[in-house]
Amino acid sequence: MDDGVREELRRLRARAYGPGADIDTDPAAYARLTTLEELERAERAAPASAPPAPPAADPFAPIVRTDVAPETDGEDDEDDEDDDAPRPRERAPLVRSRRTLWIWAASLAVVAAVASAATTAGVGFVPVSTSRGAPQVATLTEDPGTQTPAIFGQRTGDERAFADFYGVTAFVGTAQIDASENRSPCLYLLDTDEVGQDGGNGFRGNFVYGGCGAGIFPATVQFVVADGMPAEFIARFPIGTSVQFVYDGDNVGVFSDKG
Repeated sequence: MDDGVREELRRLRARAYGPGADIDTDPAAYARLTTLEELERAERAAPASAPPAPPAADPFAPIVRTDVAPETDGEDDEDDEDDDAPRPRERAPLVRSRRTLWIWAASLAVVAAVASAATTAGVGFVPVSTSRGAPQVATLTEDPGTQTPAIFGQRTGDERAFADFYGVTAFVGTAQIDASENRSPCLYLLDTDEVGQDGGNGFRGNFVYGGCGAGIFPATVQFVVADGMPAEFIARFPIGTSVQFVYDGDNVGVFSDKG
């Protein structure tokens, strides 16, 4: 692994484990991080080409000083000049006691736990798809001449009706959605043959489907076609078909799992 790859690995780890980790939003970067970490582990596990290192010193062995001259019987050394030369000292073991060894091991465990927690927080959640990929099969056409039912309560002027769609009529508008009088865009589907038949703005019929939006989420109505729907609707969307009507604020799109 060259210096460029190591620098890339360092940057990816910063995005995965550092403050403000964002790698969970970049699947390609996360896959690259996994690949480089596997490469690094394999590189560490590969046998080194250099000659084997001498056996490691026992961490619990006493420190032996070698700079103290041994006692002599008074005889002169063969070379007096060697007496003044400095003698090498044996390097002290890195770990001098069992207590130090346990502290060192505990610190490694803490680092590993923090890294694991960062990974879980950054990329540990399971993504959930918001769509099943059903195709859009139609966009409803607005029909200003259709009466808007009273289900929307107080009029706001943004109520709209759409032309008959295989025996189903769609209405959109803003309706109160909770006790705090918050209002949101809503979409309702009614039986075309029953809309306004009581002489007012009400509705009757075998079905009423409705759904309201919330903030950035659009008003959506979705159901599985069953008995009770208009015959022409069932002819277009057979019983058992999943259908979805979505109001994006301007238009109503129709989606179906069977096209």
